[in-house]
Amino acid sequence: MILVTGAGGQVGTPLVRRLRSAGHDVVPSDIGTCDLRSDRDIARLFEQYRFSAIVHLAAVLPSAFRADPLSGGEVNLAGTLRLLRAAVDSGVSRFVFGSSASVYGTSETRLCIETSDPAPDEPYGAAKLAVEKILELIPAARAMETVSLRIARVLGPGAHRTGSPWRSQMFEQPSPPASLLTMLFAPHARLSVIHVDDLARALQVLVEAPSLGRRIYNAPAELVSAGEIKRLAQDIKGWQVSLGTLNGGPEIDSTRFAEDFDFVTRPLREHLSSE
Repeated sequence: MILVTGAGGQVGTPLVRRLRSAGHDVVPSDIGTCDLRSDRDIARLFEQYRFSAIVHLAAVLPSAFRADPLSGGEVNLAGTLRLLRAAVDSGVSRFVFGSSASVYGTSETRLCIETSDPAPDEPYGAAKLAVEKILELIPAARAMETVSLRIARVLGPGAHRTGSPWRSQMFEQPSPPASLLTMLFAPHARLSVIHVDDLARALQVLVEAPSLGRRIYNAPAELVSAGEIKRLAQDIKGWQVSLGTLNGGPEIDSTRFAEDFDFVTRPLREHLSSE
């Protein structure tokens, strides 16, 4: 039995679908079924089911975290620790954590591999890094494999609450007069992006792998300029795209994941053409 938290979100929805299609028994959880701020909700969930693996995606996203940092910390830090305690106590074998490339920071342009120094510059990334550090210590004392997947910018349909709506909008057909898609990045800014379907596939790999030789992976990502994204959105979908002046932040190297799992992502162009 596999527990997926944040199962109603942009990433959780296709992940649950993929796992079930592969024959797994999946318990999808979201705030409506289990509030991670509630010891009672978590206890009830683990009394009802015995999980072999957990994929933890539930989190307060960066813009909401900044708007209400206490609630963000309660969910992303305290809630995750509650879930981890229940997982360890109940004998869960594997814990897959949806971390974030924001552990490398959000503004400095540099190439980041998994051993690069973390430099989070906002609370969301700092909280993700804190959980990673705790996860690194757990298997030394408990028989539970843990792995953190540092996720870059996610593109694709299904985003409900986001400070960057263009990431989902670009996959839709524009309808006048709302035909302008706004990105804040300069044309030359290089963005590390992953389509939500590729991310769900990568998470499935971490669930199903016979063993995990490493504790941290950068999620597979494609490096593409904002100018190229603009051109693809205009040529394939018909959007008018407005760009800004921001740089793209850290550039994520995902060679480790690709080599360890023989994993190849589909290019952004193909995803846009097929949706």
